[in-house]
Amino acid sequence: MLAKIQAEIIGKQLEDRYPKLEIEYHTTTAIADRDMEINIAKSDSIGLFTKDISDKIINKKYDIAIHSWKDVPVEPSSKTEIIGTVDRGDLRDVLIIKKDILENKKKKDFQILSSSPRRKHNLKLYLAKLVPFSFDRLTFLDVRGNIETRLRKFVQGDSDGIVMAKVAIDRILESNDNRANEFIKNILNKNKWIILPLSIFPTAPGQGAIGIEARKDRKDLKILINKISNKVVFDHVLKEKNILSKYGGGCQQKIGVSIYSQNERTIFCLKGKTEQGDDINEHDFFDQGSDRNFKSVPQKLLYPLQDDQNLFHRVPILNNEKINRLTDSFIYISRKNVLDNDPKLKDSNYLWTSGLKCWYHAVKKGYWINGSSDSLGNHKIKDLKNFVPEQISHYNLSHSKAISSNYELIPTYELKINKDILDNLSIKGKKYFFWMSPVQFEVVVERYPDILDANHSSGFGKTFDYLKTKLPNSSGIECFLSYEHWLSYYKKRE
Repeated sequence: MLAKIQAEIIGKQLEDRYPKLEIEYHTTTAIADRDMEINIAKSDSIGLFTKDISDKIINKKYDIAIHSWKDVPVEPSSKTEIIGTVDRGDLRDVLIIKKDILENKKKKDFQILSSSPRRKHNLKLYLAKLVPFSFDRLTFLDVRGNIETRLRKFVQGDSDGIVMAKVAIDRILESNDNRANEFIKNILNKNKWIILPLSIFPTAPGQGAIGIEARKDRKDLKILINKISNKVVFDHVLKEKNILSKYGGGCQQKIGVSIYSQNERTIFCLKGKTEQGDDINEHDFFDQGSDRNFKSVPQKLLYPLQDDQNLFHRVPILNNEKINRLTDSFIYISRKNVLDNDPKLKDSNYLWTSGLKCWYHAVKKGYWINGSSDSLGNHKIKDLKNFVPEQISHYNLSHSKAISSNYELIPTYELKINKDILDNLSIKGKKYFFWMSPVQFEVVVERYPDILDANHSSGFGKTFDYLKTKLPNSSGIECFLSYEHWLSYYKKRE
């Protein structure tokens, strides 16, 4: 079913671009679909999900083949290639867990349906920190079949959870198959789900992307497909696949790699374990990567440094009564300290955090977190329309002066300036600034307006957007994954 949906996505775009083009759809199965006894995680075969289909292209039975690009080897065959793609769906994985697990808060054996060594490896590393219950052992049960088959095994079996590509669920729910839509929506409504963040859970190379395969000698098809192809996505997937191929490639790898763009920066995450047992953990900008070009800047030119005293102190605002009344709402938790007053967030709400530190803190307090903005800003929350009802109230738990468009702000604290620290701030000679909030920027610039022409940086969220409206050279603002990431970029130590 998913294969047909993806073929129709490509067909529709071709029809829109070439109204007179006649398109025929054909379906076929691959060896991995026909033989459920094959252990794809241990097999040395290449292209278990695509070889049979590639052969039909080589033999000129069909013109193009449409694949989930993550299933396609770097070289599909000696005579075919991926000639294009379209806009990419969500790269992330989603974990669905049976709701009754929350009643006991403790489970001896916690079992997840998954055949992916990559998913198994990363869940063993992170799951205990992402959920508000404990377990003694985490085990996995291999599962095969299409999305509906796997979800049916989850519902009818004894397993506690299942993990799969979120894009597969999205595409089915956005199709016109009412029976499948009702089945999947019922599962999402009756269970708990988590969208796993790419910073700690990068996915299979090409996940979310559709690969269009053709014979290498079909120049006419390359011209045709080029008109609908997304060249940025195409480039990202090729880079992901080339990176994994350096470690051997294939379904047996415990390695995830994801490349994606935001704020005109290309973010790169590579995580897992090599076949030699070496751990890999990189999260950076792709144009820098492990060989990034550090700036050689003396620390005396940077503000703030880790030992600089805090410019603000927080005064609690008691809004628990209002927060405790919220039901069936989307609640954004901007910082871990917004939970210091221990509000009682109802289980019917969808909870989203600004980053992983906030997520881990909320879990320790017993909250179920559905996902995170991964430190990329709350206005960047997207692709949730199939998981969160459209007609739902949105709230932002933050400080009283937070910018909160499209969300109703519920302040849980007020920022008060530490006047003695502001009066004695050592700003003279500083050339490189990292701003953690618009309020911080406003307070310092009001006292020291000369710094407006300096080098300014922030994270990817609201502060970045705010700086673009306030700085004379808005195009020169740099954004980083975190304050620590910014600090490490300016490598020179005195």
